[in-house]
Amino acid sequence: AVSGQFGRGEPVDILGPAGETLGRGLVRYTAEETRRIAGRRSAEIEGILGYPGRAALIHRDDMVL
Repeated sequence: AVSGQFGRGEPVDILGPAGETLGRGLVRYTAEETRRIAGRRSAEIEGILGYPGRAALIHRDDMVL
């Protein structure tokens, strides 16, 4: 699930099922875009957002666990 508001490139918390913080990362989409593409295949992102997307919401190089 996606909660709160954030912009592209901002740091966000990565939460586990019980709400515990597992890590932080720099997100590649805005909160609104993330809600729109959640659960979709990477190949569907361009059709939903209108531009070619990235496969990962947070790339491993931009994540700290």
